[in-house]
Amino acid sequence: MKIQLILTALTGFAVATFAQKVAPTQDAPGTQDYPGMPRYEGSTIVMQSQQKFGELGLQIGGLSTPVSTDPKEVRKVEGRLHRTTYLYLNLGAGKRSTLEIARNYEMAFKDAGFTTLWSGGDREIRNGPPRQYYSGPEMDHQMLTTGLKDRRYFCLEKSGLFAAVFIAARSWEHTLAAKSEANVWKQDVTIPQEAVLIQVDIVNTRPMEEKMVHLSAAEMSKSISSSGKVAIYGILFDFNKADIKPESAPTLAEMAALLKAEPGLKVLVVGHTDNVGTFEFNEDLSKRRARAVVAELASKYGIAAERMTPLGASFMAPVTTNSTEEGRALNRRVELVAR
Repeated sequence: MKIQLILTALTGFAVATFAQKVAPTQDAPGTQDYPGMPRYEGSTIVMQSQQKFGELGLQIGGLSTPVSTDPKEVRKVEGRLHRTTYLYLNLGAGKRSTLEIARNYEMAFKDAGFTTLWSGGDREIRNGPPRQYYSGPEMDHQMLTTGLKDRRYFCLEKSGLFAAVFIAARSWEHTLAAKSEANVWKQDVTIPQEAVLIQVDIVNTRPMEEKMVHLSAAEMSKSISSSGKVAIYGILFDFNKADIKPESAPTLAEMAALLKAEPGLKVLVVGHTDNVGTFEFNEDLSKRRARAVVAELASKYGIAAERMTPLGASFMAPVTTNSTEEGRALNRRVELVAR
């Protein structure tokens, strides 16, 4: 069974009957996948929440001791938080193991350009992952913290976009009560025994409410060391122009500081655009913007021009969908690529 990209929310409410109890077989009203993110074929959204600015703890190591239930290391990330809980009923011929589902997700995220930070199963996460992030009103309190088995967990990163996927089967059925704050159907809903819950959290640490994340020279260096490149969102241009705005100065200063601190580093300065307009127009625009960055760093910050090669990628390498304004904002960027 393969991961499918589902970009349209289903509306309405369909149920499967289990001895006079009902489980959802369509997405909860008003919910939809995070743009460009995968879901497991046959799964449905049972609950979803978003925060303009939230925090998630990523488990990036095993347990603190062999008998502990506490993670050895947790990395906290902050930004726009999108949380989606999927249900896979796991019945009859469609029965799947949590390991199979996890491997499908890992492959799909890898194909999308994500790098795995850490992964583990029951022995490595015990009652986890970090429990405090998986209980609360928006997740119906104990649905993802008690009565679970065959747990699987992994977290990933892609240029400031973090994903955490927690997969587990129910040891016994769980009732999503009508009075629950997380229940959008306002009637009792059953999560059957053996059903698989898939929790996908996406944290966008990049542009928030039109404000760009400002990277320091040290953060740029760390990203280049780990992935060979760094995406920079603090270089601002007017629409369809290559003139650098004055508010870009702090980011340019950090780029210059990086290049001065590492005199042996040579980089490709690559301009990226969204897909508004033709590919050829955006290729020219992205190249002109890259040239403007090189010229600015050379003339105002004393960086040797021969260390920087300007290139334009147009919209050939998006980091997410171009179907939303938020997605287009993320795709408009300058990248430094080590060469």
